[in-house]
Amino acid sequence: MAGRFSRGLGVVDDSIDVFRDNPRLALLPFLSLLATGSAFLVVLGVGLRYGVVESVLENDILRYAGVFAGISISSSVGTFFNAAIVHCASQYFDGESTSVRDGLAAAWRVRRTIALWSVTAATLGTVLYVIDEKFGVFGSAARIMFDLGWALLTFFIVPVIVLEETASLRSLLRESGDAFRETWGESVSASLGVSFVFLPVGVVGLVGLGWAYFFGSGALAFLVGAAGFVVLVGSMVAAQVVGVVARTALYRYAADGERFGPCVGRDLETVFSTE
Repeated sequence: MAGRFSRGLGVVDDSIDVFRDNPRLALLPFLSLLATGSAFLVVLGVGLRYGVVESVLENDILRYAGVFAGISISSSVGTFFNAAIVHCASQYFDGESTSVRDGLAAAWRVRRTIALWSVTAATLGTVLYVIDEKFGVFGSAARIMFDLGWALLTFFIVPVIVLEETASLRSLLRESGDAFRETWGESVSASLGVSFVFLPVGVVGLVGLGWAYFFGSGALAFLVGAAGFVVLVGSMVAAQVVGVVARTALYRYAADGERFGPCVGRDLETVFSTE
């Protein structure tokens, strides 16, 4: 297990190098955060303006509709911009020039598949929310178990959407699940590695924001809060890019048997061994 984790950190380290060579990729997750945040602020503003927030919270049907809409927005926006990163990373691995505009154009070409996936994720998320709410501790346990299994099954869903010519939900899930079974050791350890690298940085930014809000005052509080915000957002953006780059390289190895980017120079038969 320690060997797999160290190899996962190696993949993360090489993915950071890819990000360093393509710093403009940071614009994509930043736009994702901006778009998602703006959408939720608009919805909240409209709800407060017309005084429907309380009605939504008190009415089960409206609350479930709100959960569905929220998951749909976050899933569709996040998947769209992650799809753009996948395209750019794949182009880079092939030695071709790429740009943010190319990535956005590629994501737009698969917009219908992204929409299908987002509606599916929102439907399942809403059903699990209802189960969690209605069945107490058993519902919560079922939701946790299903969330974990679903996360593993769909680990490579965005690379599949971008790199495979299929709009079938069954095919998307099958391709993603097969790729994860082939690369589970490295995939899990790489994901943990991304958290290990970037989570402490994000915590530092969050602490700065918290100190500025609760204890600071004047210009110092403003400066510390602004710095904390920049560090927090920067860590989220970097973690997103690095994580997607690593998944793209791992998926392409699982699908084609070729080493790309972070996979180059590694004994992948050992990396992906289940022993």
